Amino acid sequence: MSHKISILLLLISLLMLSGCPGSGSSSGSSSTNDITDNSPGEPPEEEPPIEEPFEVGLFTLEETTMDQVHEALAGRRVLEDGSPITCESLAQMYIDRIYAFNDAPQPANGLPVRGVLAINPLALEQARALDALYASDDGIGERFLHCMPVLLKDNYDTVDYPSTQGSYSMLGHQAGVDAHSVAQLRAAGALILGKANQDEFAFFTTGFSNRAIQVSNPYNTSESPAGSSSGTGASIASNFALGGTGSDTCQSIRHPSSVNGLVGIRPSLGVISQHGIFPLSHTRDTGGPMTRTVKDAALMLQAMAGVDPRDPKTLLYPDEIRPDSYVDFLDRDVHGVAGRNIGVVRQLGTNTSAAGTGRQGELIAQAVEKLESMGATIYDVYLPDFDNRGAGSRHYDINEYFKTFEAEGGVSERACVSSAAIDLLADRNSVAHGRSECTDIEGIVETGRVGPRTAALFGLVAAADPNQAPTEEELQGIVEERDYTTSVMDALVDENGDPVLDSNLNQIRLDALVLSPGPTGGRTCDFGSTTQMGSIVVPVGFDESVGVPRGMEIFVRQYDEGTGLGIAYDYEQATLHRAPPSLVASPLLVNETITEFNARMQQALIDGTSEAPETLPLETYQQVLRDITGL
Repeated sequence: MSHKISILLLLISLLMLSGCPGSGSSSGSSSTNDITDNSPGEPPEEEPPIEEPFEVGLFTLEETTMDQVHEALAGRRVLEDGSPITCESLAQMYIDRIYAFNDAPQPANGLPVRGVLAINPLALEQARALDALYASDDGIGERFLHCMPVLLKDNYDTVDYPSTQGSYSMLGHQAGVDAHSVAQLRAAGALILGKANQDEFAFFTTGFSNRAIQVSNPYNTSESPAGSSSGTGASIASNFALGGTGSDTCQSIRHPSSVNGLVGIRPSLGVISQHGIFPLSHTRDTGGPMTRTVKDAALMLQAMAGVDPRDPKTLLYPDEIRPDSYVDFLDRDVHGVAGRNIGVVRQLGTNTSAAGTGRQGELIAQAVEKLESMGATIYDVYLPDFDNRGAGSRHYDINEYFKTFEAEGGVSERACVSSAAIDLLADRNSVAHGRSECTDIEGIVETGRVGPRTAALFGLVAAADPNQAPTEEELQGIVEERDYTTSVMDALVDENGDPVLDSNLNQIRLDALVLSPGPTGGRTCDFGSTTQMGSIVVPVGFDESVGVPRGMEIFVRQYDEGTGLGIAYDYEQATLHRAPPSLVASPLLVNETITEFNARMQQALIDGTSEAPETLPLETYQQVLRDITGL
């Protein structure tokens, strides 16, 4: 018994030394572990966790990422002078950069970038509100895009600023609600910084706008920024915002991303709602993000995606295959390049150069070699029976947009494509898809303010039947092209139509395809637009022959954006091709206000709208630049 008593006394002594009642306590104090002072069964209070020390890094605006912004807001990054940043100060830094660089003639061939059309007058107020949320939540909370400054293409509706589709005919077009994807961005914490220029009504792919004369490529201002999301591409490349949105009917996200060194996602139709994005063709249109990194693009896609009853296409995306997070695919070991079967598109219908020509073709070929060195198996892909499909329903789609716009409290001087078309149908005792009242210059065509370069094409829209929705035959044609493409990806065949087998004699199933997103390689944009399948564009290098970056399109099955993101992220991290343009600031514009900037954007080019932008006399263009920049 004495041995057991000795062991018991030793245990009691050890417990007392480790902080049990009376150990190291001053007289009269009560220990948190004293069971006589606690309710029966109440667990002892836990010590607060000890925060690990962290090294403070430097925050720079140029080429920053969402992760770095959040590190800066948390105090892990500071400005060069040691000062911290807030959401408000970050927004002001971007606004100041837009003032200084957007309209300054650049040394690379002397033209301004002109990517930004308008700055949201409420941007700083909304940034302060985000700062208040950050303080109340002790961090970003569930807002994974907290304080991400975003520029929207000018065809995205916002409740706090008009959208004009790049046209003077649409001035004052103010929505009553945000576009669904914009509302989703705000819910994730994004800050809508303003609107970016675009090709008028998204008809072109070269940066021509009736409100901007010409958006320029920031790497070489004599080169096209591509379009129609030209302003977004040029602006994000120039570091005027952290992220931007585009809309893609045929290459309008993919091509600007390629020539501006960006990551751009044209998702499968139904991933992002078409609601609140002014249409060109609802069988082909989709919104999507444009950023400088794959991760930021994945974060924006996560925010913008979602089910919206106003867009039936989103209801067709099965819930069981919707990913919880697109960021989950950015695991290089699990979702990267190694082990992938990747096809290079060698023939797309009659196009036998879909993988690019010239320097871009060389860069894409080098990228394919890199993918192979990273563990992918590469195959040639032939799609000789592919055919471009669409639906001739643009008049119908635009009037449908106006119906929803008005029902949701939107206010606009415009109400339809053409009041003359409405009158003509009235004479035939018919109604143009619910547009029974649209008179005189409520019709876009009748304003006479559609730019001369766009007027003829818009006239063709007006001449079409406003009651003609996409036909079953047209919709079935799209399904057939998608099924054809998917069948080749599921069971690869060679140029002669014979099965391509692996070492176990199984027919090859491809994970993704690669091709050129333009401008070389012929017209490849119809591939994604016709099939309604997804694509991610990622930079592959720099084309010295024209002085601009080039990209590669990674094409995936319908709703399989995660696979494309995994491949794109792994390749991006292995190559790091993205590099910013070299820009100079105008000393005359750095002290502007938002009101002054927006007024100058709206007024300065009115004198230049009587002619197509590319036919303006050089002296007229130079005078407009002097009016804009003050130089």
